[in-house]
Amino acid sequence: MNRSGTLALLIAASTLASPAAAETLRMAYATAPISVDPYPYSDSQTAGLGEHIFETLVALDNKPLLATQWQWESPTAAVVKLRDGVKFSNGMPFGARDVVFSMCRMMHPVNGKPNVLTSSLGPVRNVVAVDDHTVRFETTAPYPILFQKLKFLKILSAQANGVTADIAYDGQGDCGIAASYPAQADFDSGKAAIGTGPYLLQQFQATGDATLVPNAGYWGAKAEWDQVEIRSVANNGARIAGLLAGDYDVIEKPGAEDIAVIERDDQFATSSTPGLQTIFIVLDISADGAPGVTAANGAAPLADPRVRWALSMAIDRDAIVGRLFQGNATAANQFAPSYMDGAPEMPPLPYDADAAKKLLAEAGFADGFSMELSVPNDRYLNGTVVAQALAQYWTRLGVRVSLKTEPWSVFLTRRGDGELGAFMYGWGHPQGAAQLISGAFAQKDADLGLGSANMSNYADPDFEAAIRAWAVETDDAKADALIATAMARAVEDMPGIPLYYNHEVWGHRADLAVTGNADGRTMAGMVHRK
Repeated sequence: MNRSGTLALLIAASTLASPAAAETLRMAYATAPISVDPYPYSDSQTAGLGEHIFETLVALDNKPLLATQWQWESPTAAVVKLRDGVKFSNGMPFGARDVVFSMCRMMHPVNGKPNVLTSSLGPVRNVVAVDDHTVRFETTAPYPILFQKLKFLKILSAQANGVTADIAYDGQGDCGIAASYPAQADFDSGKAAIGTGPYLLQQFQATGDATLVPNAGYWGAKAEWDQVEIRSVANNGARIAGLLAGDYDVIEKPGAEDIAVIERDDQFATSSTPGLQTIFIVLDISADGAPGVTAANGAAPLADPRVRWALSMAIDRDAIVGRLFQGNATAANQFAPSYMDGAPEMPPLPYDADAAKKLLAEAGFADGFSMELSVPNDRYLNGTVVAQALAQYWTRLGVRVSLKTEPWSVFLTRRGDGELGAFMYGWGHPQGAAQLISGAFAQKDADLGLGSANMSNYADPDFEAAIRAWAVETDDAKADALIATAMARAVEDMPGIPLYYNHEVWGHRADLAVTGNADGRTMAGMVHRK
């Protein structure tokens, strides 16, 4: 072979072996992002896509992001200093007016409905641009978790939306500028997808598929990938097959059997991290009864705490974690992940089928009752098989379980219409150990940011006193003690049944290092070439 032919072969071989083929990062999500609009939706996949484009003042790990420092200047006023030199992807500078604009947009209803995240900052009564790089947040009462909640406030450009004058925040989201707000379609088309993040939106499709390219003017570390393709592949088997076939570089949420398949091939690997999500069963404990739950004597079984404890004691959580997750989950002993900062020390929840039967009999249901258990079939890893296991445990107890699995969209509609008496749900804790119990079990109080989703109809004066005191406590040690009191009371009353804490798992090419986020969001920034 002549020299030129040899050189051509060497160049070809080098091209195949070099990182050039991996300049495009291809990630397969388990659920389709709904929109690029950063406010109406709170699911992990929509948030994960959006956080490539939009940034918050405080990072998910509590470190500075667009804010450099923050402090309380009084019990109800906090001052936030903004990062200097940051520009939006269209070249416009970032400043205090953009924070006020974003707060207004966050609080404004979308399509006539309040944003999912509105309650997070409901206690904020005023937002003031003190100067170009200083913002003051004023609350209706002491709200010590304000800085945790600022993780939800994704920053939009006021100037890009035609707002150049000072903005008077009104708490309702109108702020005299509502006509300037971009519509969801504007975000999805890319017109309004103007943020300060490391990537730009190149394309978003109704299927949830998206393509991103680097933001050349990004203020932080430059994007590692020349292009990022996000594809939505709901079927586990299809995601695994796509990874093994080379269609995807990273996939999320492989099941236990999928992990074994991936790890049998040395070209692929898995990475995991203990997650912040609690998977639990929400129970409607109303004295008037729960939808889909009936007893021969006409009583309301779930209204009796002995019944709720019987359902809990019938579950072998260790078996679920060991057999269904191969250890990639942790058995729950409370409503917050037991290993996270601020979670109280609590004993394991007991598994005792015989004691569970006795409790059920004591409550007057020796012959059991009928219960519909609703589970989204495209939302939680192994959710359907876990629900099948629960149905078996409760059937042995004497409860006649009708398992209803349905797509997340259908499930959400039925949940919103109050049609579910017992259902599987997942709740993350990026804002701390009290996040679930303060949102799911407290009585609704917009001023304190409590009870945004009390779907169990739980009301207990001791729990309420502790969680309300926690909501205004600025001393960390005292706040943790109040969380412990409220958590113990919630576990004792069992308005929901804690099952396990998800570990977040990704499958990927073996030549990539994946440092996953505990919140389970799949981001290009967590994937690096080895």
